[in-house]
Amino acid sequence: MSLRLKIYLFFAMLLIITLIMTTGILITNARQSVHTKVESAMTAAAHLLSVAMPPTPSRNSPTAHQRMGDLVKVMSEIRGLYIMVYRNGQLLYAGGPNTDNLTRPPDLFIKMLSPTIKPLVTRFAGGMLVIHAEPILEITERWQDIRALVTFGAALSVFILLILYVGINRLLRPLEYISTALAGFGKGNLNVRLPDFSIKEMNNISDAFNSMGEALQGSIEENQRMATLVKQSSDAIVSLDHTGKITFFNAAAKQMFPELASGLNGKSFLHLKLGGYEERIINIIEEKQSIDNMEITLNKEDQCTSSMLLSISPLANMEDKSIGFICTVRDVTEHKQAELAKHQLRESRLLTQHIANVQENERRNLARELHDELGQCLTAIKTDAVLIRNRNNNSDPKISHSAQVIIDVASHIYDVVHHMLARLRPTSLDDLGLVLTLQDTIETWQERQPDIKFHLQLSGNLNNLDEEINMTIFRIIQESITNAVRHAGCSQITVSVAHVHNERKLYLDIYDNGKGMQIKDFYSDVDFGILGMQERTQNLNGEFKLVSKPGDGVKIKIKIPLEAEHIL
Repeated sequence: MSLRLKIYLFFAMLLIITLIMTTGILITNARQSVHTKVESAMTAAAHLLSVAMPPTPSRNSPTAHQRMGDLVKVMSEIRGLYIMVYRNGQLLYAGGPNTDNLTRPPDLFIKMLSPTIKPLVTRFAGGMLVIHAEPILEITERWQDIRALVTFGAALSVFILLILYVGINRLLRPLEYISTALAGFGKGNLNVRLPDFSIKEMNNISDAFNSMGEALQGSIEENQRMATLVKQSSDAIVSLDHTGKITFFNAAAKQMFPELASGLNGKSFLHLKLGGYEERIINIIEEKQSIDNMEITLNKEDQCTSSMLLSISPLANMEDKSIGFICTVRDVTEHKQAELAKHQLRESRLLTQHIANVQENERRNLARELHDELGQCLTAIKTDAVLIRNRNNNSDPKISHSAQVIIDVASHIYDVVHHMLARLRPTSLDDLGLVLTLQDTIETWQERQPDIKFHLQLSGNLNNLDEEINMTIFRIIQESITNAVRHAGCSQITVSVAHVHNERKLYLDIYDNGKGMQIKDFYSDVDFGILGMQERTQNLNGEFKLVSKPGDGVKIKIKIPLEAEHIL
């Protein structure tokens, strides 16, 4: 049964009971009123008739009898009386109310209102006066009054019920919205919201309900996100109760600890193989402590060891009472291996850089030796051969010819040594600086490769860089141009060097319009020339980028940060 129907029935029963009680009170009052009126009328009529009766039989005459009959008739018209006069046992006169046109009330109502009054009997000389109660007129009037009042009360009750119907519907309509919203909440639909109501109290409930819905929706979404994170986390997450028994674990924990697959829910966390750290973990749980990133080493079934980081954090309720623990185990074996590989790579790069520096020093020393020793010897040989040729030019043509051959060979060896010096270490880099060295290098390549158009673009101050930067730039340009000339089949090579002072960076761009290459070929075929350029760049903490595709040439983009020690 709905609340609306219960309220309707309650008020309907209340109105019915009120109407019944009111009717009962009206009937009781009417009965008392009829009794009082009839009794008073009977007493008054008895006195009047007693006075009018002849005191002695001698006074009985037709005239007296006529007057008595008229008096009885008049007195009988008094409401509620029925009068009878007897003389010598014979009924002389009788009279009562006229009920010919009277609408008779129900018998039950007449019975309820009829007074229990004994007839009044008055004896006189030779006769007897009997007055009965006949309250039918009074009862009829009371019936009409009570019926009108009951009808009005019933109509008023129906009107009140209609008003209550409208009012209760209006008052309970917000409850229907609230009931529907709560049913939606019960089904998991947290998007349900209540509208604004005209009733202040209901509107307060609506605001509170909507706020609760938003809070619940946010909380559930947050819980779902957390649950997803826990499920998808690569860290092993194990939930414990306050005694250290396992209550939950994620898939990563099951993978990290295969014994969880056999079902360890409800069992102690120490059933896991924790590599001899059980005693310390027991102390942490018993003392309700927390620990972060405790490094432990676990032995796997394949005889391998894994490095783990164990963290234990206590969980507390709203009363700050411990209710359990959250344990996370992170496998850092690969991380440590990566750190070791990174350290080895750093050492390899330092070694490579040291080897490159040693190589440059050896090249410098070798170039100096070739220039100072072999160059002077070739100059002396060429000078002596010129003197021999000049002295024997006319006297001995054979000696003169041999001397000329020596001169030609010495000149060729000198050219070869000069070219070797330029490849080993250009002396102009130390004597003239980077700018003139690059210009001379480009001019030399232009002379050697007239079919290729070379462009050199320089910007910024490039003559205040230290030897390491100068040599790196020169070697990269030298290697790039050599590769382009040998393999690219290009008709144009552009070299751009820019020193951006406000950024404290050096930009080096080299590109050609040749046939290009697949980048994957560079990594699979291991082009040591490009690897060397990349290694030189990374030794200076720079960025190396190779951009190319078939038919679109090759672009090498290098960015090198300039520290204070790199600028003179």
